Amino acid sequence: MPPLLRNGPRLAAVVALVATVSSACTIGSLDDSGAVADYPSRGLSILAPGSVGGGWDSRARGIGSALTSCKTIDEDVTVTNAPGAGGTIGLARMAGREGDPYQLMTMDTVTMIGGAIQNHSPVKLSELTPVAGLTVSTSAIVVPARSPFHDLRSVLAAMRKDPKRTSWVGGSLGGPDHITVAGLAKAEGIPARKVTYVPTGGGGEVLNLLLSGASKVGLSTLTEVRPQIEAGKLRVLAVSGDKAPEGIDAPTLGALGYEDEAVVSVGGVMAPPGLSDDEQRAIVRVVDRMRRTSCWKRALRQNDWKDVWVPGKKYGALIDKQQRQVGQALTAVGLGS
Repeated sequence: MPPLLRNGPRLAAVVALVATVSSACTIGSLDDSGAVADYPSRGLSILAPGSVGGGWDSRARGIGSALTSCKTIDEDVTVTNAPGAGGTIGLARMAGREGDPYQLMTMDTVTMIGGAIQNHSPVKLSELTPVAGLTVSTSAIVVPARSPFHDLRSVLAAMRKDPKRTSWVGGSLGGPDHITVAGLAKAEGIPARKVTYVPTGGGGEVLNLLLSGASKVGLSTLTEVRPQIEAGKLRVLAVSGDKAPEGIDAPTLGALGYEDEAVVSVGGVMAPPGLSDDEQRAIVRVVDRMRRTSCWKRALRQNDWKDVWVPGKKYGALIDKQQRQVGQALTAVGLGS
């Protein structure tokens, strides 16, 4: 059975890696020798390969604010958006800026890898220059407040009886939400291909489909659905991570015995291909300074992001590993090549 979908080694290395850095301790040392001393000597551009207000956009703007408002650098930062095709429009644009260390892109590992596979992208995420993994987002399994489901086990029991009618709504096909749902189905002995999963752009679309009754259960990042939870429109059945965030009264998937079914997607920053080791180290050094600012710590709190630090080539190694894992997982749900 493929990694990301069942117990054992499928995400063991990734989970261990994220656990190691969950308190933001450094993996590997930052070797400043030979780094470009005056970087950046002009303005930076950060590309968010998704829509304004989405997770990638929030990360791009959070980084931009921390770089400028907290005086990490003296230069300007411009954020642009290139949404569409699971992030692969932005991925292709970044690949076309080869050799330019002043162009950066936000992303997260599993979502963008899945988008590239689904959209048959000629460019792989691993072809870019890895800068750093910075965040892990808490995911929440939610139902409408009027739903008959009051815990995750009742949802899974209904899925065993009728997987097609117990429909789920979440993010893109092949993304972390979809793979998590497939993992839960597999854990219950339900063929993943029999589960009804409605892909969306997340956030408001998830809410609309749940409240209209079109879908029974939703999975989204906590940031996107927290306002509806606090307003009493949605009820949380479970969350990912090692503990529930402040203000959320729900068990973790691990506490329910489904820790291995949650997908660990590490959000971070990439640069174009073709950079020298010195240029890569210079960008990593700037991002390392940025993540220590009060501006970035505020962005972490506002977006319910867990603070992690996976710099440079360590991030590249994680992307290579997840490239293989996501490909295997998508094949299992009938979406791989």
